[in-house]
Amino acid sequence: MKPSNKAAKAKNAGPKKSSREPGSKTVEQQKAEKPAPLRGARTRSTPEPKPAAAAPRQSKQAAVIALLRRPEGVTVAEIVGATGWQPHTVRGLFSGTLKKKLDLALSSTQEDRGRVYRIVGAAGTGPAAKASEPARAES
Repeated sequence: MKPSNKAAKAKNAGPKKSSREPGSKTVEQQKAEKPAPLRGARTRSTPEPKPAAAAPRQSKQAAVIALLRRPEGVTVAEIVGATGWQPHTVRGLFSGTLKKKLDLALSSTQEDRGRVYRIVGAAGTGPAAKASEPARAES
């Protein structure tokens, strides 16, 4: 097999000249002159906070509880529309978080618009309210 013309020319070309201009610095020299960046320092300035962003955002769970506290109640379909959750997620919130963790009493009735859910009982029923009852009784 005959070597290609490029390979033959490369062998005969002699020593390769540097493409660097005389007096220019190598990469190592340039890096040595640069100050090392501070660790954790930001390269961009942080934007000023917007006045509307200063107020805490209401969580979806708090929005669902507010809907359940209304006298007319709420359906699963209405909560799905308000939160963007799937219906099984709403039902899981009812049984897992609201009933078991927050100890809220839910009632459901069948009405013209479908099954309507409401929180029944006094406001503030939950583990935190139960824990503070003895303190209120003493004062």
